[in-house]
This record gives sequence, structure tokens and C-alpha cells, in this order.
Amino acid sequence: MSDIIKEVVDWIKKHRSFLITSHEAGDGDSIGSQIAMSFILEKMQKSSLILNKDPVPNTYKFLPGAERIKIQGDEGGIGAEYEAAIFLDCGSLERTGLSLPPVSSCLNIDHHLNNDRFCQLNWIDPYMSSTAEMVYLLADALSIPLEPALGSNLYTGILTDTGCFTYSNTTPRGLRIAAELIESGVDPSSIANQVYGRKSVAQLLLLGAALSSLTLTEDERIALILLKEEVFKKYETTQADAEGVVNYPLTIDSVEVSVLFKEISEDFFKVSFRSKGRVNVAAIAESFGGGGHHNAAGVKMRGSYSLIREQILDSICRQLANPLLSDRERYENNFE
Repeated sequence: MSDIIKEVVDWIKKHRSFLITSHEAGDGDSIGSQIAMSFILEKMQKSSLILNKDPVPNTYKFLPGAERIKIQGDEGGIGAEYEAAIFLDCGSLERTGLSLPPVSSCLNIDHHLNNDRFCQLNWIDPYMSSTAEMVYLLADALSIPLEPALGSNLYTGILTDTGCFTYSNTTPRGLRIAAELIESGVDPSSIANQVYGRKSVAQLLLLGAALSSLTLTEDERIALILLKEEVFKKYETTQADAEGVVNYPLTIDSVEVSVLFKEISEDFFKVSFRSKGRVNVAAIAESFGGGGHHNAAGVKMRGSYSLIREQILDSICRQLANPLLSDRERYENNFE
């Protein structure tokens, strides 16, 4: 057991009640990690509340324990006092989007390099494939049995954050953990079908609208997609329904970077980046106040679409001409 995991184990054992939260607009890793953490605490006979800004996306409602996640304003959610808080897959307090009750101590578990380290105890490891992988290691250190409900949440977190084990953060350790979870009773086929094989008519129409907006730069190395607010309203869809859309342009042979602009409101966009290899989109997102991984990142930006588009294209083109350091090199330079 590493020193930091021992610190985390000791910290958890010292407290009895916990508030669990993550970033707004939850994804497979944040949702799965939070539910898994609540199962772990339950096995330790400790109480917990999972509190998020946004409801569980339809894609992840199949997860065992998804009903445990409450949103701000739910009855019984906010008034209680908790001894400690656990932040999972969340780089800053602001990213929760919540008005949180005060707690005396907090734990921060994340695999993103650009984390504010805002808690008394911070376990940040960018060499992990996902936060779910870190929660698995914690469960192992605590000798928590890998029952299917717990395992399904952990597997979903690892599966989705590695892009079905296709992103550069796919590691031998992550694959070994996935294998152990399958051996414990997790059904990988069922989870893959639940996450990737179920789309509503509205989601397919949204995808069609997104692909119809596809444009390429002159050299066809950068693909751009725009989803305006009115399109989400037209098909009665949400931002979460566009998850995965940004990946489609990467199937074009010449495309190295795909960018999806989702309009949240007038002159306010959520920008998602994906890259195939050498372009470090995390560095690009960080330069605008966001973050992520070498091949998958995002940021929220204010300004006109034309201005934001120009700024982002300029940043990507500079990296294509002169690639920045890899995640591992940047981590070692910062912490050596």
C-alpha cells in the first residue's frame, strides 16, 4: 500500500459521515466513482450522501445505486451536517457548481493533473486511467469485497474514461483491474450496451444535426462541430445527450483534432476536444482555463463563436507545428 493510499484509508476511518460530490454534468467516471465510494463507505458502516448539481444522465441510470445521487434542492439532501466531504474527479470547488454545506475536513481524489488541490488531503495521480481506478485501489486497500454492484460502477468509470480502452490513458494496470472486475461478476457486454448501444430518436437527430455542421480546416487536420442552443431545444435534448459526438470526426483519416462547440447560452460555450495522438488537447484546454487529458479535454468559454473558434484554431495550429510536452513530461517537470 502506498503512503498516500494509507493516508486516505486512515482519514476515512477517522470520520463517520460523508458528503460525496463531483463535477457538474457528470460522466461515467464521476458517476461511477461516486456510487462506488458510497458502497465502500456503507460496507464500513459509515453514512454518506451523494450530492450533485445535475441529475444522473439517462445513459448512466442503469448503474446499481444511481438512485443514491441527489441534486441540490432535493428534500433531505442539504440540511444535514456531515463530518467530512469527498470530492471525486473534480479539479476545483467551482467545478461542482454547488453551494456546499460546511465540513471540517475534505478529501480530494482525482486523476487530472490540473487540480487545485483544494482539500486538506489530496490524492492526485495523472498516471491513473480514471478516478474509478483510484477508488478500486482504495477498495482493495480497505479489503472491501468486489460485489457486482460495486464492480459495475468501477468498470463503467474505467471503460468510459479510456474511451473503451482506446485512449492513451489505457494502461496494463487499468486492463488488469478491468479483468478482475469481470472475474468478480461484472458483465462487460451488458455495460457496453447500456452505455454505447442505447440511443433515443432525439439523440440520433441531435447527432445528425451535429454532423451536418461539420467543417474541416483547409489541410483537413482539424474538425469542428457546432451545436447551437436552439438545436438542443428543437430536439428536446440536453448537453449530456451530445456525449460522444466529438469522437466521430476522428474517424476521418486526415483529422488529428476534433473540436465540439456546445452553446450553453448566448456567447457562452462548452468546448470539447479530442485528439488521436501527438496533440496535447489538455494543454490547449488549460490555456483557456479548462483541463483534461492528453487526448480528451474540455473548457467553458465566454465570447462570440467566431472569436472563440479563432482562438482555439490558433492554439491547435501552434501545437500541430510544435507539439507541447506530453502529460507525463509535464507532470515530471512540475513535481520533480
